[in-house]
Amino acid sequence: MLTINQLPNLKAIGCDGHVYYGQPSKNIMKITLQLSLFLFFAIFSSYGQVIEKGYSKYKGTYLHQFKPFDNDTTVYDCEYFLIFNDKFSSFDNKAHFEFSEEVDKLYSKNSKESESVYSMLNSKNKLPAEAAFNNFTITKEYSTKNAIYVYNLGYISNCNFNENYGLLEWSVKSDSKNINGYNCILATTKYGKYELEAWFTPEIPVSDGPYLFGGLPGLIVSLRDTENIHVFTLTEFTEESTILLKDVATDRQGLHPNKPNQAMNKMKKLRQQLISGYDISKSNILYPSQKLPRLEDASDDNIKRLMLKFTLYDHLLFKYSKQNKVF
Repeated sequence: MLTINQLPNLKAIGCDGHVYYGQPSKNIMKITLQLSLFLFFAIFSSYGQVIEKGYSKYKGTYLHQFKPFDNDTTVYDCEYFLIFNDKFSSFDNKAHFEFSEEVDKLYSKNSKESESVYSMLNSKNKLPAEAAFNNFTITKEYSTKNAIYVYNLGYISNCNFNENYGLLEWSVKSDSKNINGYNCILATTKYGKYELEAWFTPEIPVSDGPYLFGGLPGLIVSLRDTENIHVFTLTEFTEESTILLKDVATDRQGLHPNKPNQAMNKMKKLRQQLISGYDISKSNILYPSQKLPRLEDASDDNIKRLMLKFTLYDHLLFKYSKQNKVF
C-alpha cells in the first residue's frame, strides 16, 4: 500500500476505506482495479461465508406485472423464479439468477480466488444481461417463517431486511376457480397499504408464493392487490433438483447493508439528482462529492428506466412506502 511519504501529491479514498496518496496515473489505475474487484464481489459473488440450504426440488416461474409510477398507467413486467425444497425457498429475479449462475460457473473453473476474479473480469464469455429493474432476492425459512429481502445493487443501494411472513393474517374464502390448470381457492390479507387477493392451490402442498407471501395451505398461483398495481401469476412449475439453495443474506455480509429507511433516503437523494438532470447511473463511491455529469438522454423513457433501476421506487418495497409514513 502506498504511504503519504512516498507520493504526497494525490489523495483519494479507496473502496476499502483506506486513504491513498501518490501519482495520479498509478493510483487511479490501482483504485479503479480495486473498485472493479470490490463491485464484482459485492454484487455478483457468493464468496465468503455462505449457508447452504440443500438442493432444490421444484422451480416455479412467476410473471410480475406492475405499475410503478403514480398517475401513470404504464405496465411493466418482470419474471422471477421461486426455487424451493422442503425447508427453504428463494424468490429471485430471473435475469439476476441467470447472470449469477454464469458467474458462479466461471468462478468454479479457478482454484484461486484472485485468479478467478481476474478471469471473470476479463472473460470473453458473453454473460446474460443484468436485470433492468426489480433486482431483488427473497428467501424464506419454512421452520421459522423468516423472510430475508436483499436488493442486489451493491454499493449504490444495498438493502437487506427481515420479516416474519407467518404474521400475515389470511382469510380463506369459499370462492374457487381454475387458474392455468390448477384448482385454486381464494384468500385475502392486508400488507402495508395493500389489500391483497391470493389464489392458492392445495394440489401443490407447499406453503409459499411470490415475493414475501406464503403461509397458506398450498402454493400461491395468482396474487394481486385490489387496485391491480401488482399482479403475480405462476406461468410454469417443474421439478428441479440441480440448484443449490443458499442464504443470500450471508453472501452480502461485507456490504454492511442499509436498513430500509437508510436505503430509501439514499434513493430519495438519487431521485432528486435525476429530476435535476444528472445521470445517477454514473454515481462513483471513490469521489462522493464529485458532481455527476448531466444526462445525455433526458427523454421520458430514459428517466423512467433510471428510476426503475436505481431509485428503489416506492411501490417496490410493499410495506416500506411513503403512504405508510414509515420514515
